[in-house]
Amino acid sequence: MISFRMLRKWVRTRNRFALMEGTDVDGTVHRLESGIPVKGERAWLLVCSCLLASIGLDTGSAAVIIGAMLISPLMSPILGVGLGTALADRSLLQFALRELALATAITLGVSALYFTVSPLAEPTTELISRTQPTLLDVGVALFGGVAGIVAGSRRDQSMALPGVAIATALMPPLCAAGFGLATLRPAFFFGALYLYIINAIFIALATFGISRFLQFPLRSFPDPRARRREIRLVTVIATIAVLPSLGFLYFTVQNARERRRVEQFLSAEVEPRGGEVLRWTRLEVADSSRIKLFLAGPPIEAATVDTLVGLLPTYGLNDFGLDLVQSDISSRDLRQMETDVQRIILQSIEMAKLSRDSSAAVEAARRAAERVNVLDTARIRLVAREMASAFPEFLTVAYAPQADLLAVDSVRPRPTLFVEFGDAVNGTKRGEILQRAQALLRTRIGADSIILVPR
Repeated sequence: MISFRMLRKWVRTRNRFALMEGTDVDGTVHRLESGIPVKGERAWLLVCSCLLASIGLDTGSAAVIIGAMLISPLMSPILGVGLGTALADRSLLQFALRELALATAITLGVSALYFTVSPLAEPTTELISRTQPTLLDVGVALFGGVAGIVAGSRRDQSMALPGVAIATALMPPLCAAGFGLATLRPAFFFGALYLYIINAIFIALATFGISRFLQFPLRSFPDPRARRREIRLVTVIATIAVLPSLGFLYFTVQNARERRRVEQFLSAEVEPRGGEVLRWTRLEVADSSRIKLFLAGPPIEAATVDTLVGLLPTYGLNDFGLDLVQSDISSRDLRQMETDVQRIILQSIEMAKLSRDSSAAVEAARRAAERVNVLDTARIRLVAREMASAFPEFLTVAYAPQADLLAVDSVRPRPTLFVEFGDAVNGTKRGEILQRAQALLRTRIGADSIILVPR
């Protein structure tokens, strides 16, 4: 049984969400109508916001894109479309549609011109993110439109309008469509243009719904049957606009679920078997899909790979194959190799720069010679002859001072001795001989002062 306290609480809650109080109908209609024409300062703002959004998309700068959203006047004609429908004012609706079409054409033309002359004009994350709208983008446009008309209909103007301009994002997708037009990329053009159309339709739809809820007065009284036909037409247009986004949302959700299943498979089955996953990609080969793994650490045997393939359906990865690119180098060693390669490249760049100046090149050669002669060359050659006599298994023992120039260590390079074994010496025995030779080097010269390189 409903108590008086529950009833009073419901009434208070209902009043809390009341919209009629504080509504400025005449002021709202005047502001929306006066903002529809794209001329004068609004035309300049349209071009400037278009160029700002294009630059932001081209450079991947979110801050510049947000600034373009805030100054864009595209919202006003769209609100005018919704208002004209709500007021049953056909002339206002037609005027708003013409101005919206003009603003859209100007934005597409200016953005396409920018991307045609831009030295960059390559897909960035900001561009790509606006080419596959989903049902979630429909929700953003709808609720953003509701917030926009609610905030704009108050006597005291709300601070929510800048947030609405950022959330609904009309200018960036239209400029992304201009990028697709300039670079002849249909996927970018149609995907971004579809996102813009979704935003425009559902902002106008939200304006229509809230205007009718706030009981904005009708300017004409059309036949009820004609009015119902118009409402049905709006409903059909909104439904048609939503359908492709459902497909995009389905594929987005499927890809996210598939990625989670692959990650679970890797953490539960591959990594416990000793493989360290560096990265993975999905490949489409003929009519099947394959997961390509890049692994570090001890190689996984072929029998284990077959077992892993058999476990794929357990994680919902049916009809998937598995390709492994294995290396017995650990990820730590790979990172160290990357560091060494970067250091060598930087040293090469530095030497190339120095070689342009002959005096600088001479000085660099002198410094390199000083580094090579850390140990006396004659002394090293003497030790090399001693090793040749102490180890008959060595056919030759040679010292190459030029090899020291390749040393990565810029402080103290280690000289290199090249030793050559006879054919009768097997691999196991070679390791033992090298250990004994290193022990001799410790006695004669010092630990780890010379590198032995069998050839």
